Amino acid sequence: MRPPRSLNARLLAFAGAAIAAALVVAWLVLGLLFERHAERQLRAELERHGLALVAALELAPNGRPTLTEQPFDPRFNRPSSGLYWRLSAPGGELRSRSLWDGELPAPPPPPTLGWGASDAAGPFEPRVLVVTRDIQLTSQGPQILVEVAGDRQPVSEARGAFGRESAVFLAVLWLALALAAWVQVRLGLTPLDAVRRELDALRRSSSARLSAEGHPVEIRPLTAAINDLADARARDMDRARGRARDLAHALKTPLTALRFQIDSLDPETAREMRHSLGLVSGAVEGELARAGGRASDSPGAGASTTVERLFAVIARTPDGARLTLTNRTPADLRLPLDEDAALEALGAILENAARHAATAVVVSGAHDGDLRMEIADDGPGIAEARRDAALSRGVRLDEGGPRHGLGLSIARDFVEASGGALELADADGGGLKVILRWPRDPADDGSVLTA
Repeated sequence: MRPPRSLNARLLAFAGAAIAAALVVAWLVLGLLFERHAERQLRAELERHGLALVAALELAPNGRPTLTEQPFDPRFNRPSSGLYWRLSAPGGELRSRSLWDGELPAPPPPPTLGWGASDAAGPFEPRVLVVTRDIQLTSQGPQILVEVAGDRQPVSEARGAFGRESAVFLAVLWLALALAAWVQVRLGLTPLDAVRRELDALRRSSSARLSAEGHPVEIRPLTAAINDLADARARDMDRARGRARDLAHALKTPLTALRFQIDSLDPETAREMRHSLGLVSGAVEGELARAGGRASDSPGAGASTTVERLFAVIARTPDGARLTLTNRTPADLRLPLDEDAALEALGAILENAARHAATAVVVSGAHDGDLRMEIADDGPGIAEARRDAALSRGVRLDEGGPRHGLGLSIARDFVEASGGALELADADGGGLKVILRWPRDPADDGSVLTA
């Protein structure tokens, strides 16, 4: 069976199994200790009966043992009661009435001093405990063997009852210890939650790093390795951005020359070549949008100010001059983009909206949890089945005009590079609504994207 992938579940499973194994071993050992204690108690009881027999023992003239006083325990007088005695001398033997017609097995030789004990088959029971001792009433008298036997069944029954009761107690104890282990695991893994939060900040901002001293000693090698990886990633990103900028500068002059050469061609050929050249230019711009995004400590571009600047430009274009441009963006709303990136992203969307709107373009925004901006126009809109295609690079839903179908795609590159998402929906009064959404930043570190 494969261990669970969750570290929390794995630690709890291992802790539960280890605690259960320890308690099972403890249950077995406790049962054994209880049985040994019960046997010692039974042996002590049998030895007390043996001493009482010795105290009342006498030898008759014929050498047969007799008792001046019968043992007080009534079980000795009840046949097959489970408690027996026997006195054996050279002149004969004397035994308890409880033995009746049963026989005690021949015992092993008793010790020189004190009482001996052995386990044997009983006269009426499966097993009995037998204590034995050789005594002499006088220094010249014969050896007399004293035997007292007791049934072991009560010991076995007591151990069984103790085992059942202790099993219930140990089961409750396992639940308590498992709960304690769960608390311990949760507290022990709490530092990993701090690492996760810092990793979220690192994902949002390439300049963020994990704390070097704020974690337990065992986690610091992990945080140091992550920081080293983040440093290496930042260096690679800087080199990639440099190469992208170099590529843009290297392509600028050849692309400009190609545009002039295309103008000298016949209109049909020139139109197709302009479209192809536009795709190349747009691809370069899109890659620069993705590679140029990086976190900074600036507070971000003001959404309302950026929209007003773009409206001022669009209003002077033939498309914008015929429209009502409305800015409902809150003055304190700031985008997780720097000024250049915000102008590029919003400019591409507003230009597209102005080109297709019938009479109006409305921009609104809110910060009620997630940061959200909406750009709506009252144009023909885009059918839901074609919206994915509208966001694809180089795809044109309107074949007329000089555009190359990259505006929404480049805007989405900027938004997604800053951790947001761009969606297309139906405007309330008809037309298209472009929704820009950035999840709320729990850390609220103010990092923004720059291009």
